[in-house]
Amino acid sequence: MVTSRTLWVPIAAATVLVGLLFSAPALAQAHIRGTLTAAKDGTIDVQTAKGETVSIKLADDAGLFLVTKADMSAIQTGKFVGITSFEEDGKRVAREVHVFDESLRGLAEGHYPWDLESKPNMMTNANISKVEEVGTDRVLMLNYKGGEQTILIPTTTTVVAFDKAPADQLAVGRKVFIVMKKDAPEAAAVVIGAEGVKPPM
Repeated sequence: MVTSRTLWVPIAAATVLVGLLFSAPALAQAHIRGTLTAAKDGTIDVQTAKGETVSIKLADDAGLFLVTKADMSAIQTGKFVGITSFEEDGKRVAREVHVFDESLRGLAEGHYPWDLESKPNMMTNANISKVEEVGTDRVLMLNYKGGEQTILIPTTTTVVAFDKAPADQLAVGRKVFIVMKKDAPEAAAVVIGAEGVKPPM
């Protein structure tokens, strides 16, 4: 368990920092995904999908976020969401939806390249302006600064709630998604999966 106060800063400052980092397409290579194996003195150890363990220093102003299970009922008009999508048959189709807590509205707002898989995919952080039901699926109209998108949400889409987290959520065995700083070998943000949840990012 990590209790160092250096792991958490007021959410407003963290949100500004992480918003800049999450929205930078050049940082697609600066994401680390894996399982937390240790957390101590401002450093975490993560075993990646390739089986290697890396030690990562947390920046003094690192933001911590938690994802928990949700379902299609959480996708409502007026919610601020993050959606990873792929283009299929000329349409954008969601693979995952992150429903942000209201305190995180505006986090990394925009539509930009992402690195969920090897084939091209996009992240869209935006406000839901309209929800249409198409059978059991949903079609979302999304608005963000400078643009809008229409994205199909199949029933197979992974849906999670996304909120800020206290440092004690950095527990060994948790799945994590890490955003590295562009100009330093430090983590700017850590997205932590609640027990049994893998951050679908």
